Amino acid sequence: MKFFIIAGESSGDVHGANLAKELVKLYPDASFYGTGGNNLKSLGQKQYFTVQEMAIIGFVEVLKKLPLIFNMFSTIEKAIKEEKPDAVILIDYPGFNLRLAKKLKKYNIPVIYFVAPQFWVWHYSRIYTLKNHCDLVISIFPFEMQYFEKEGVNAIYAGNPVIDNFKYRFNNKDEFLKALSFTGQKKIIGILPGSRKKEIKLLMPAFVSAALEYDNIDFVVSRADTIDKDLLMSFIPKNSNIKVLEKAQYDIMKHSDFIWACSGTVTLETAIMEKPMIIAYSASKINVFLAKKLSNLRTIGLPNIIAGYEVMPEVHCIGEGSAKKEMIIEAYNKALNNIDKINSELKNISAQFIGKTPSKTAAAKIAELLDSKKG
Repeated sequence: MKFFIIAGESSGDVHGANLAKELVKLYPDASFYGTGGNNLKSLGQKQYFTVQEMAIIGFVEVLKKLPLIFNMFSTIEKAIKEEKPDAVILIDYPGFNLRLAKKLKKYNIPVIYFVAPQFWVWHYSRIYTLKNHCDLVISIFPFEMQYFEKEGVNAIYAGNPVIDNFKYRFNNKDEFLKALSFTGQKKIIGILPGSRKKEIKLLMPAFVSAALEYDNIDFVVSRADTIDKDLLMSFIPKNSNIKVLEKAQYDIMKHSDFIWACSGTVTLETAIMEKPMIIAYSASKINVFLAKKLSNLRTIGLPNIIAGYEVMPEVHCIGEGSAKKEMIIEAYNKALNNIDKINSELKNISAQFIGKTPSKTAAAKIAELLDSKKG
């Protein structure tokens, strides 16, 4: 059984590898081709391009790399034509993968889209590409199904792959506290400032200056592998009540009493763990203007999008240097004053993800589709 998997980003490589492991359980002779990173490569995937080569962000960079993009299209299409895989699995990366889906129609090869593009934010027309050019769409957000059902897309909700990524550095809270030299007598707030340098520079000054206002709270900051330790530590005064932990993002979510988070996937992970939070988002004025003009959304954080309203207070920091400690403190106080409602909503959100087996469910549905094609 041959599977051609197109992952163009690091997250897609992780999700693709988890899916591939489940496919191997169903098809022990499975072989993998396509694009990806080290995770898919470790499973024996023959890679035509890597996620590093495919990391193209922004309109200007797309223009600069047009020759590479055209080469990727032609190379991948040629490889699919020659290998004749039993299925092509497209993972996120919509700008590229949706165009590829259109090209594959003529080869009569089943096309599966895993991690559907966020058409509900902008480019709603993408849902029609999914409908007309994909045999199966595997959704990772439950609310997407109302759109798929309305438009007649063959789709299933499998759960969210972030569930597969929860891994802990410490065995229990005592080990966590010991590593931080925390007594456990104070409330703990975890700070998840993001994995991009720009996020750190824009949000950490506000997070830290707000944290220094609370002598009765211990703070722990998560450092992502992509962030230089010296950069992160440059924002934190020595001998303060703020500590930094590496490779412990999920421990921080699990063992903290409250989270101050940068907008992103971590907010969904925090919600799944049923931890109350505030969500900070820093953007340029032009990006905020375009988002309001082009987007259907009025909230930024994933938990709020799922809930349908702003239950977790959001801090919208517009323009460089605009994030202030007062904004963080105000949002935190707002959350504390509404904590019962937040905790109730968190249980509702978590229930939609906990207990799901996204990779296993996706693999089973793919097998079901392929069996039906043979029949």
